[in-house]
Amino acid sequence: MRTLKYIILSLSFLSIVLPAMAQQNTTKNFVSGDLKHIGDSMHVHMVIDLTNLSLDKNRYLTLTPVLSGNNQEKKLPEVLVNGTTRHKAYKRAVALGGNSNPDYYAVIKLDNDNRKQIHYSQVLPYEKWMDSSFLDLQEDFCGCGGYRQETNVDRVGHYVYVETPKPEFNPQLAYIQPEVEKVKTRKENWESFLDFPVNKSDILPNYMNNPTELAKIESLFQAIHSDKNLTVQKIDIIGYASPEGSISHNEQLSKQRAEAFKSYLSSKMAFPSNVYYIKYGGENWEGLEVAVDKSDMADKGAILDIIQNTADVNARKNKIKAYNKGATYRQMLSTIYPKLRKVVSSIQYSVHEFSVEEAKEILKIRPQQLSLDEMYRIADTYQTGSPQFVEVFETAVRMFPEDKVANLNAAAAALSEKDMEKAQRYLGKADKNTPEYLNNMGVLHSLQKNTAEAKKAFDQASARGLDVAKQNTAGIQNIE
Repeated sequence: MRTLKYIILSLSFLSIVLPAMAQQNTTKNFVSGDLKHIGDSMHVHMVIDLTNLSLDKNRYLTLTPVLSGNNQEKKLPEVLVNGTTRHKAYKRAVALGGNSNPDYYAVIKLDNDNRKQIHYSQVLPYEKWMDSSFLDLQEDFCGCGGYRQETNVDRVGHYVYVETPKPEFNPQLAYIQPEVEKVKTRKENWESFLDFPVNKSDILPNYMNNPTELAKIESLFQAIHSDKNLTVQKIDIIGYASPEGSISHNEQLSKQRAEAFKSYLSSKMAFPSNVYYIKYGGENWEGLEVAVDKSDMADKGAILDIIQNTADVNARKNKIKAYNKGATYRQMLSTIYPKLRKVVSSIQYSVHEFSVEEAKEILKIRPQQLSLDEMYRIADTYQTGSPQFVEVFETAVRMFPEDKVANLNAAAAALSEKDMEKAQRYLGKADKNTPEYLNNMGVLHSLQKNTAEAKKAFDQASARGLDVAKQNTAGIQNIE
Protein backbone atom coordinates (compact mmCIF):
# COMPACT_ATOMS: atom_id res chain seq x y z
CA MET A 1 0.00 0.00 0.00
CA ARG A 2 1.41 3.39 -1.00
CA THR A 3 2.27 5.57 1.99
CA LEU A 4 1.89 9.33 2.12
CA LYS A 5 4.63 10.99 4.13
CA TYR A 6 3.97 14.38 5.63
CA ILE A 7 6.17 17.00 7.17
CA ILE A 8 4.19 19.20 9.51
CA LEU A 9 5.84 22.56 9.93
CA SER A 10 6.04 23.76 13.51
CA LEU A 11 4.05 26.99 13.67
CA SER A 12 6.40 29.51 15.16
CA PHE A 13 7.67 33.02 14.91
CA LEU A 14 11.27 33.15 13.70
CA SER A 15 13.03 36.41 14.45
CA ILE A 16 16.27 37.79 13.16
CA VAL A 17 17.48 40.70 15.25
CA LEU A 18 20.00 42.85 13.48
CA PRO A 19 22.90 44.59 15.22
CA ALA A 20 21.80 47.66 17.13
CA MET A 21 23.71 49.99 14.84
CA ALA A 22 21.61 48.86 11.89
CA GLN A 23 18.41 49.66 13.74
CA GLN A 24 16.64 47.01 11.61
CA ASN A 25 14.34 44.15 12.56
CA THR A 26 13.05 41.26 10.44
CA THR A 27 10.25 38.99 11.45
CA LYS A 28 8.88 36.11 9.33
CA ASN A 29 5.81 34.11 10.33
CA PHE A 30 5.68 30.61 8.81
CA VAL A 31 1.94 29.94 8.71
CA SER A 32 1.90 26.37 7.40
CA GLY A 33 3.86 23.88 5.39
CA ASP A 34 4.12 20.23 4.47
CA LEU A 35 5.89 17.60 2.41
CA LYS A 36 3.86 14.89 0.72
CA HIS A 37 5.17 11.84 -1.04
CA ILE A 38 2.55 11.10 -3.70
CA GLY A 39 3.36 8.46 -6.26
CA ASP A 40 6.68 9.30 -7.91
CA SER A 41 6.75 12.88 -6.67
CA MET A 42 7.57 14.83 -3.51
CA HIS A 43 5.27 17.82 -3.07
CA VAL A 44 6.63 20.77 -1.07
CA HIS A 45 4.42 23.56 0.14
CA MET A 46 4.69 26.32 2.71
CA VAL A 47 3.28 29.77 3.39
CA ILE A 48 5.59 32.59 4.49
CA ASP A 49 4.01 35.71 5.96
CA LEU A 50 5.97 38.92 5.21
CA THR A 51 3.45 41.35 6.65
CA ASN A 52 5.65 42.14 9.70
CA LEU A 53 9.02 42.14 7.94
CA SER A 54 11.12 45.34 8.29
CA LEU A 55 13.91 45.80 5.78
CA ASP A 56 16.18 48.76 5.06
CA LYS A 57 15.58 50.12 1.57
CA ASN A 58 19.18 49.31 0.48
CA ARG A 59 19.18 45.70 1.68
CA TYR A 60 17.69 42.39 0.63
CA LEU A 61 16.85 39.01 2.11
CA THR A 62 17.25 35.66 0.34
CA LEU A 63 15.17 32.70 1.54
CA THR A 64 16.31 29.29 0.28
CA PRO A 65 14.30 26.14 1.14
CA VAL A 66 16.57 23.11 1.46
CA LEU A 67 15.51 19.47 1.55
CA SER A 68 18.20 17.45 3.35
CA GLY A 69 18.74 14.02 4.85
CA ASN A 70 20.95 10.91 4.65
CA ASN A 71 23.95 13.13 3.83
CA GLN A 72 22.20 14.51 0.80
CA GLU A 73 20.43 17.75 0.13
CA LYS A 74 18.56 19.56 -2.56
CA LYS A 75 18.20 23.33 -2.72
CA LEU A 76 14.94 24.63 -4.04
CA PRO A 77 14.37 27.90 -5.93
CA GLU A 78 14.99 30.96 -3.77
CA VAL A 79 12.72 33.79 -2.75
CA LEU A 80 14.34 37.24 -3.03
CA VAL A 81 12.94 40.09 -0.89
CA ASN A 82 14.31 43.55 -1.81
CA GLY A 83 14.17 46.88 -0.03
CA THR A 84 12.70 49.60 -2.21
CA THR A 85 16.00 51.14 -3.40
CA ARG A 86 17.64 47.75 -3.75
CA HIS A 87 14.73 46.61 -5.90
CA LYS A 88 15.27 49.49 -8.35
CA ALA A 89 18.92 48.47 -8.71
CA TYR A 90 17.84 44.85 -9.23
CA LYS A 91 15.45 45.84 -12.03
CA ARG A 92 18.13 47.97 -13.75
CA ALA A 93 20.55 45.06 -13.63
CA VAL A 94 18.01 42.74 -15.15
CA ALA A 95 17.19 45.26 -17.86
CA LEU A 96 20.90 45.64 -18.73
CA GLY A 97 21.45 41.88 -18.75
CA GLY A 98 23.46 41.97 -15.54
CA ASN A 99 23.89 39.16 -13.03
CA SER A 100 20.39 38.18 -11.96
CA ASN A 101 19.26 34.74 -10.93
CA PRO A 102 16.66 33.55 -13.46
CA ASP A 103 15.68 30.67 -11.15
CA TYR A 104 14.22 32.75 -8.33
CA TYR A 105 10.87 31.37 -7.20
CA ALA A 106 9.71 34.94 -6.58
CA VAL A 107 11.21 38.43 -6.36
CA ILE A 108 9.40 40.72 -3.94
CA LYS A 109 9.74 44.49 -3.48
CA LEU A 110 8.98 45.08 0.16
CA ASP A 111 7.00 48.27 0.62
CA ASN A 112 3.76 49.25 2.30
CA ASP A 113 1.72 48.10 -0.70
CA ASN A 114 3.42 44.73 -1.11
CA ARG A 115 3.54 43.02 2.27
CA LYS A 116 1.91 39.68 1.73
CA GLN A 117 1.97 35.95 2.17
CA ILE A 118 4.08 33.86 -0.20
CA HIS A 119 2.55 30.51 -1.10
CA TYR A 120 5.57 28.42 -1.96
CA SER A 121 5.00 25.17 -3.89
CA GLN A 122 7.37 22.80 -5.68
CA VAL A 123 7.02 19.27 -7.05
CA LEU A 124 10.22 17.20 -7.14
CA PRO A 125 10.98 13.75 -8.52
CA TYR A 126 10.88 11.40 -5.55
CA GLU A 127 14.13 9.75 -4.46
CA LYS A 128 14.49 7.14 -1.74
CA TRP A 129 16.75 9.28 0.45
CA MET A 130 13.89 11.76 0.86
CA ASP A 131 12.12 9.33 3.17
CA SER A 132 14.06 10.70 6.15
CA SER A 133 14.66 14.24 4.94
CA PHE A 134 13.97 17.54 6.70
CA LEU A 135 12.88 20.87 5.36
CA ASP A 136 15.24 23.72 6.26
CA LEU A 137 15.06 27.38 5.39
CA GLN A 138 18.36 29.20 4.79
CA GLU A 139 18.16 32.96 5.36
CA ASP A 140 20.82 35.31 3.93
CA PHE A 141 20.51 38.96 4.94
CA CYS A 142 22.66 41.18 2.71
CA GLY A 143 23.56 44.87 2.72
CA CYS A 144 24.78 47.31 0.10
CA GLY A 145 27.09 45.81 -2.46
CA GLY A 146 25.74 42.35 -1.81
CA TYR A 147 27.93 41.53 1.20
CA ARG A 148 26.39 39.17 3.76
CA GLN A 149 25.57 40.70 7.07
CA GLU A 150 23.89 37.67 8.62
CA THR A 151 23.23 34.03 7.68
CA ASN A 152 20.87 31.73 9.48
CA VAL A 153 19.44 28.23 8.88
CA ASP A 154 16.16 27.24 10.55
CA ARG A 155 14.78 23.73 10.64
CA VAL A 156 11.11 24.31 10.11
CA GLY A 157 9.71 20.81 10.47
CA HIS A 158 10.22 17.10 10.85
CA TYR A 159 8.59 13.96 9.52
CA VAL A 160 5.43 12.41 10.86
CA TYR A 161 4.71 9.16 9.05
CA VAL A 162 1.02 8.70 8.24
CA GLU A 163 -0.43 5.63 6.58
CA THR A 164 -2.24 6.43 3.38
CA PRO A 165 -6.00 6.24 3.95
CA LYS A 166 -7.54 3.33 2.11
CA PRO A 167 -9.35 4.43 -1.03
CA GLU A 168 -13.02 5.04 -0.42
CA PHE A 169 -15.25 2.24 -1.66
CA ASN A 170 -18.62 3.32 -2.98
CA PRO A 171 -20.39 0.08 -3.91
CA GLN A 172 -22.87 0.08 -6.74
CA LEU A 173 -26.44 -1.02 -6.03
CA ALA A 174 -28.53 -3.28 -8.25
CA TYR A 175 -32.18 -2.72 -9.15
CA ILE A 176 -34.53 -4.95 -11.12
CA GLN A 177 -37.00 -3.47 -13.59
CA PRO A 178 -40.35 -5.16 -12.90
CA GLU A 179 -42.23 -6.94 -15.64
CA VAL A 180 -44.92 -4.93 -17.40
CA GLU A 181 -48.34 -5.65 -15.91
CA LYS A 182 -50.41 -6.29 -19.03
CA VAL A 183 -53.74 -5.87 -17.26
CA LYS A 184 -53.66 -3.89 -14.06
CA THR A 185 -56.32 -5.47 -11.86
CA ARG A 186 -56.96 -4.00 -8.42
CA LYS A 187 -59.31 -4.93 -5.60
CA GLU A 188 -60.50 -2.83 -2.68
CA ASN A 189 -62.41 -4.16 0.32
CA TRP A 190 -64.81 -2.49 2.72
CA GLU A 191 -66.64 -3.75 5.76
CA SER A 192 -70.01 -2.05 5.92
CA PHE A 193 -71.19 -2.16 9.52
CA LEU A 194 -74.84 -1.56 8.78
CA ASP A 195 -77.26 -1.87 11.65
CA PHE A 196 -80.10 -4.33 11.16
CA PRO A 197 -82.84 -4.94 13.66
CA VAL A 198 -83.00 -8.52 14.89
CA ASN A 199 -84.43 -10.83 12.19
CA LYS A 200 -84.65 -7.94 9.70
CA SER A 201 -82.87 -7.51 6.32
CA ASP A 202 -84.15 -4.13 5.18
CA ILE A 203 -81.54 -1.37 4.96
CA LEU A 204 -82.86 1.49 7.02
CA PRO A 205 -80.93 4.67 6.08
CA ASN A 206 -81.81 6.46 9.31
CA TYR A 207 -81.46 3.52 11.69
CA MET A 208 -78.80 3.84 14.42
CA ASN A 209 -75.34 4.36 12.80
CA ASN A 210 -76.51 3.67 9.24
CA PRO A 211 -76.43 7.33 8.05
CA THR A 212 -72.68 7.51 8.72
CA GLU A 213 -71.93 4.08 7.25
CA LEU A 214 -73.99 4.56 4.12
CA ALA A 215 -72.45 7.99 3.47
CA LYS A 216 -68.99 6.44 3.69
CA ILE A 217 -69.92 3.58 1.37
CA GLU A 218 -71.49 5.85 -1.20
CA SER A 219 -68.46 8.14 -1.18
CA LEU A 220 -66.04 5.26 -1.77
CA PHE A 221 -68.08 3.64 -4.54
CA GLN A 222 -68.84 6.97 -6.17
CA ALA A 223 -65.11 7.81 -6.32
CA ILE A 224 -64.46 4.58 -8.20
CA HIS A 225 -67.53 4.97 -10.40
CA SER A 226 -66.48 8.46 -11.51
CA ASP A 227 -62.79 7.68 -12.01
CA LYS A 228 -62.20 7.59 -15.76
CA ASN A 229 -58.97 5.65 -15.27
CA LEU A 230 -60.90 2.62 -13.98
CA THR A 231 -63.21 -0.04 -15.40
CA VAL A 232 -65.24 -1.90 -12.77
CA GLN A 233 -65.18 -5.66 -13.34
CA LYS A 234 -66.73 -7.17 -10.23
CA ILE A 235 -68.51 -6.20 -7.01
CA ASP A 236 -68.66 -8.90 -4.34
CA ILE A 237 -71.25 -8.58 -1.55
CA ILE A 238 -71.40 -10.93 1.42
CA GLY A 239 -74.15 -10.74 4.03
CA TYR A 240 -73.84 -12.00 7.61
CA ALA A 241 -76.13 -12.72 10.54
CA SER A 242 -75.36 -12.87 14.24
CA PRO A 243 -75.38 -16.44 15.62
CA GLU A 244 -78.58 -16.45 17.62
CA GLY A 245 -81.61 -18.39 16.44
CA SER A 246 -81.57 -21.30 13.97
CA ILE A 247 -78.82 -21.88 11.41
CA SER A 248 -81.25 -22.09 8.48
CA HIS A 249 -82.96 -18.87 9.44
CA ASN A 250 -79.63 -17.03 9.76
CA GLU A 251 -78.47 -18.30 6.36
CA GLN A 252 -81.64 -16.96 4.78
CA LEU A 253 -81.22 -13.67 6.68
CA SER A 254 -77.63 -13.23 5.48
CA LYS A 255 -78.79 -13.78 1.88
CA GLN A 256 -81.55 -11.21 2.20
CA ARG A 257 -79.16 -8.64 3.67
CA ALA A 258 -76.70 -9.09 0.79
CA GLU A 259 -79.49 -8.74 -1.77
CA ALA A 260 -80.78 -5.65 0.04
CA PHE A 261 -77.37 -4.02 -0.13
CA LYS A 262 -77.08 -4.79 -3.86
CA SER A 263 -80.45 -3.13 -4.44
CA TYR A 264 -79.37 -0.11 -2.44
CA LEU A 265 -76.13 0.32 -4.44
CA SER A 266 -77.97 -0.17 -7.74
CA SER A 267 -80.34 2.63 -6.82
CA LYS A 268 -77.42 4.98 -6.15
CA MET A 269 -74.90 4.11 -8.89
CA ALA A 270 -75.28 2.86 -12.43
CA PHE A 271 -73.02 -0.17 -12.29
CA PRO A 272 -74.00 -2.92 -14.77
CA SER A 273 -76.06 -5.63 -13.07
CA ASN A 274 -73.68 -8.37 -14.24
CA VAL A 275 -70.81 -7.02 -12.11
CA TYR A 276 -72.59 -7.93 -8.84
CA TYR A 277 -71.76 -11.25 -7.19
CA ILE A 278 -73.81 -12.11 -4.09
CA LYS A 279 -72.55 -14.46 -1.38
CA TYR A 280 -74.19 -15.58 1.85
CA GLY A 281 -71.95 -15.65 4.88
CA GLY A 282 -74.53 -17.17 7.24
CA GLU A 283 -73.70 -16.93 10.93
CA ASN A 284 -70.74 -14.71 11.67
CA TRP A 285 -68.78 -16.94 14.05
CA GLU A 286 -65.41 -15.63 12.89
CA GLY A 287 -66.48 -12.08 13.67
CA LEU A 288 -67.77 -13.19 17.07
CA GLU A 289 -64.43 -14.79 17.98
CA VAL A 290 -62.51 -11.65 17.01
CA ALA A 291 -64.91 -9.35 18.86
CA VAL A 292 -64.79 -11.41 22.07
CA ASP A 293 -61.00 -11.58 21.94
CA LYS A 294 -60.76 -7.78 21.62
CA SER A 295 -63.33 -7.11 24.33
CA ASP A 296 -62.74 -6.44 28.02
CA MET A 297 -65.29 -9.09 29.10
CA ALA A 298 -64.40 -10.77 32.38
CA ASP A 299 -65.39 -14.19 30.96
CA LYS A 300 -63.86 -13.84 27.49
CA GLY A 301 -61.37 -16.69 28.03
CA ALA A 302 -64.18 -19.15 28.79
CA ILE A 303 -66.31 -17.93 25.85
CA LEU A 304 -63.35 -18.21 23.45
CA ASP A 305 -62.75 -21.77 24.67
CA ILE A 306 -66.36 -22.68 23.85
CA ILE A 307 -66.19 -21.08 20.39
CA GLN A 308 -62.88 -22.70 19.47
CA ASN A 309 -63.37 -26.15 20.94
CA THR A 310 -67.06 -26.99 20.43
CA ALA A 311 -67.49 -28.33 16.91
CA ASP A 312 -71.28 -28.74 16.89
CA VAL A 313 -72.83 -25.32 16.23
CA ASN A 314 -76.04 -25.92 18.19
CA ALA A 315 -74.10 -27.27 21.18
CA ARG A 316 -71.83 -24.25 20.97
CA LYS A 317 -74.80 -21.86 21.08
CA ASN A 318 -76.33 -23.68 24.06
CA LYS A 319 -73.07 -23.58 26.03
CA ILE A 320 -72.70 -19.83 25.44
CA LYS A 321 -76.31 -19.21 26.50
CA ALA A 322 -75.93 -21.33 29.65
CA TYR A 323 -72.57 -19.97 30.77
CA ASN A 324 -72.74 -17.92 33.97
CA LYS A 325 -76.51 -18.50 34.08
CA GLY A 326 -76.99 -16.52 30.88
CA ALA A 327 -75.55 -13.22 32.20
CA THR A 328 -72.57 -13.25 29.81
CA TYR A 329 -74.81 -14.12 26.83
CA ARG A 330 -77.16 -11.25 27.60
CA GLN A 331 -74.17 -8.90 27.76
CA MET A 332 -72.96 -10.15 24.35
CA LEU A 333 -76.40 -9.72 22.80
CA SER A 334 -76.32 -6.01 23.56
CA THR A 335 -72.64 -5.18 23.06
CA ILE A 336 -71.25 -7.61 20.45
CA TYR A 337 -73.99 -9.32 18.42
CA PRO A 338 -75.36 -6.17 16.71
CA LYS A 339 -72.01 -5.60 14.95
CA LEU A 340 -72.02 -9.16 13.59
CA ARG A 341 -75.03 -8.35 11.40
CA LYS A 342 -73.13 -6.78 8.57
CA VAL A 343 -72.42 -6.64 4.87
CA VAL A 344 -68.88 -6.96 3.51
CA SER A 345 -68.22 -5.72 0.00
CA SER A 346 -65.26 -5.56 -2.33
CA ILE A 347 -64.84 -4.05 -5.74
CA GLN A 348 -62.47 -5.24 -8.45
CA TYR A 349 -61.46 -3.01 -11.33
CA SER A 350 -58.87 -2.63 -14.06
CA VAL A 351 -56.73 0.47 -14.53
CA HIS A 352 -55.46 1.79 -17.84
CA GLU A 353 -51.76 2.47 -18.45
CA PHE A 354 -50.21 5.84 -17.61
CA SER A 355 -47.43 7.88 -19.14
CA VAL A 356 -44.59 8.79 -16.78
CA GLU A 357 -45.93 12.30 -16.25
CA GLU A 358 -49.45 11.01 -15.61
CA ALA A 359 -48.06 8.37 -13.26
CA LYS A 360 -46.26 11.02 -11.20
CA GLU A 361 -49.59 12.72 -10.49
CA ILE A 362 -51.36 9.42 -9.74
CA LEU A 363 -48.54 8.48 -7.35
CA LYS A 364 -49.50 11.42 -5.13
CA ILE A 365 -53.19 10.60 -4.82
CA ARG A 366 -53.90 6.92 -5.67
CA PRO A 367 -50.61 5.01 -5.90
CA GLN A 368 -52.49 1.69 -5.82
CA GLN A 369 -53.50 2.33 -9.43
CA LEU A 370 -49.89 2.15 -10.61
CA SER A 371 -47.95 -0.95 -11.55
CA LEU A 372 -44.47 -1.66 -10.24
CA ASP A 373 -43.12 -1.03 -13.73
CA GLU A 374 -44.77 2.40 -13.85
CA MET A 375 -43.28 3.29 -10.47
CA TYR A 376 -39.87 2.08 -11.63
CA ARG A 377 -40.08 4.37 -14.67
CA ILE A 378 -40.98 7.29 -12.37
CA ALA A 379 -37.93 6.58 -10.19
CA ASP A 380 -35.77 6.46 -13.31
CA THR A 381 -36.46 10.17 -13.90
CA TYR A 382 -34.84 11.12 -10.57
CA GLN A 383 -31.21 11.16 -9.46
CA THR A 384 -30.30 7.74 -8.10
CA GLY A 385 -30.38 7.84 -4.32
CA SER A 386 -32.18 11.20 -4.16
CA PRO A 387 -35.09 11.63 -1.71
CA GLN A 388 -37.61 11.50 -4.58
CA PHE A 389 -35.97 8.34 -5.95
CA VAL A 390 -36.08 6.59 -2.57
CA GLU A 391 -39.67 7.67 -1.88
CA VAL A 392 -40.92 6.03 -5.09
CA PHE A 393 -39.50 2.64 -4.09
CA GLU A 394 -40.82 3.06 -0.55
CA THR A 395 -44.28 3.68 -2.00
CA ALA A 396 -43.93 0.68 -4.32
CA VAL A 397 -43.17 -1.73 -1.49
CA ARG A 398 -46.00 -0.25 0.57
CA MET A 399 -48.44 -0.97 -2.27
CA PHE A 400 -46.96 -4.42 -3.00
CA PRO A 401 -45.60 -5.54 0.40
CA GLU A 402 -45.09 -9.19 -0.56
CA ASP A 403 -43.67 -8.65 -4.04
CA LYS A 404 -40.06 -9.89 -4.30
CA VAL A 405 -38.97 -7.30 -6.86
CA ALA A 406 -40.56 -4.44 -4.90
CA ASN A 407 -38.68 -5.57 -1.79
CA LEU A 408 -35.38 -5.94 -3.67
CA ASN A 409 -35.60 -2.42 -5.08
CA ALA A 410 -36.75 -0.93 -1.76
CA ALA A 411 -33.74 -2.59 -0.10
CA ALA A 412 -31.41 -1.03 -2.66
CA ALA A 413 -32.99 2.39 -2.10
CA ALA A 414 -32.59 1.97 1.67
CA LEU A 415 -28.93 1.02 1.21
CA SER A 416 -28.40 4.21 -0.81
CA GLU A 417 -29.31 6.04 2.41
CA LYS A 418 -27.22 3.59 4.50
CA ASP A 419 -30.36 2.49 6.34
CA MET A 420 -29.14 -1.04 7.09
CA GLU A 421 -32.02 -2.06 9.34
CA LYS A 422 -34.66 -1.26 6.74
CA ALA A 423 -32.59 -2.79 3.93
CA GLN A 424 -32.16 -6.04 5.84
CA ARG A 425 -35.92 -6.24 6.41
CA TYR A 426 -36.68 -5.77 2.72
CA LEU A 427 -33.96 -8.19 1.60
CA GLY A 428 -35.63 -10.82 3.77
CA LYS A 429 -38.61 -10.72 1.35
CA ALA A 430 -36.61 -10.44 -1.87
CA ASP A 431 -35.80 -13.30 -4.25
CA LYS A 432 -32.57 -14.76 -2.87
CA ASN A 433 -31.82 -16.55 -6.15
CA THR A 434 -31.06 -13.41 -8.16
CA PRO A 435 -27.61 -11.87 -8.69
CA GLU A 436 -29.10 -8.49 -7.74
CA TYR A 437 -29.94 -9.88 -4.31
CA LEU A 438 -26.39 -11.20 -3.90
CA ASN A 439 -24.93 -7.85 -4.96
CA ASN A 440 -27.10 -5.87 -2.54
CA MET A 441 -26.28 -8.29 0.27
CA GLY A 442 -22.64 -7.55 -0.54
CA VAL A 443 -23.34 -3.82 -0.17
CA LEU A 444 -25.04 -4.48 3.18
CA HIS A 445 -22.04 -6.54 4.40
CA SER A 446 -19.74 -3.75 3.22
CA LEU A 447 -21.63 -1.14 5.24
CA GLN A 448 -21.45 -3.49 8.22
CA LYS A 449 -17.63 -3.60 7.76
CA ASN A 450 -17.78 -7.33 6.99
CA THR A 451 -15.41 -7.20 4.03
CA ALA A 452 -14.95 -10.96 3.70
CA GLU A 453 -18.70 -11.62 3.36
CA ALA A 454 -19.11 -8.61 1.06
CA LYS A 455 -16.40 -9.88 -1.28
CA LYS A 456 -17.93 -13.36 -1.28
CA ALA A 457 -21.37 -11.97 -2.24
CA PHE A 458 -19.91 -9.72 -4.97
CA ASP A 459 -17.92 -12.65 -6.39
CA GLN A 460 -21.06 -14.80 -6.57
CA ALA A 461 -23.04 -12.04 -8.29
CA SER A 462 -20.14 -11.34 -10.67
CA ALA A 463 -19.97 -15.01 -11.63
CA ARG A 464 -23.58 -14.70 -12.76
CA GLY A 465 -22.73 -11.83 -15.08
CA LEU A 466 -24.01 -8.80 -13.14
CA ASP A 467 -21.95 -5.81 -14.29
CA VAL A 468 -22.32 -3.70 -11.13
CA ALA A 469 -21.15 -6.68 -9.09
CA LYS A 470 -18.02 -6.91 -11.24
CA GLN A 471 -17.33 -3.23 -10.48
CA ASN A 472 -17.85 -3.91 -6.79
CA THR A 473 -15.51 -6.91 -6.86
CA ALA A 474 -12.77 -4.74 -8.35
CA GLY A 475 -13.49 -1.86 -5.99
CA ILE A 476 -13.44 -3.90 -2.79
CA GLN A 477 -10.12 -5.49 -3.75
CA ASN A 478 -8.56 -2.01 -3.85
CA ILE A 479 -9.33 -1.40 -0.18
CA GLU A 480 -7.88 -4.65 1.10
